Amino acid sequence: MATDDSGRPPHRTARTRQPPWWDQGEEPDYRATLANERTFLAWTRTALALLAGALAVLQLIHVAPFALRLALACYLIALSTTTALIGYHQWRTRQQRMRHRSPLGHRPVQAVLVLAFLLLAALVTAVAAYSPA
Repeated sequence: MATDDSGRPPHRTARTRQPPWWDQGEEPDYRATLANERTFLAWTRTALALLAGALAVLQLIHVAPFALRLALACYLIALSTTTALIGYHQWRTRQQRMRHRSPLGHRPVQAVLVLAFLLLAALVTAVAAYSPA
């Protein structure tokens, strides 16, 4: 039976341990990496703006009842969280693909977010229409 340098048998695992994803492949061009990071920061800015919008909606005391404002704020918070998670996932996926010189690919996530923002517009319209002006 084979042993390691300490005289003990090697630890067996179901599969060999691979290096973390950021050490796999080769380092991509720094311009592509920085562009990918700027895109991730844009996703993060959007998520932060949605979160700030949720706080602002809760402060609109004279515009709509609390339940309607709370529903809109919760939707904004959920959309903010989803946007941040999608941004991170896309950044990581594209970074991995660049490291392996693979095509960046295309995902329908933007179309889904457009639908989510259209629903947000409908909710904001409902709150504005309810406003006792």
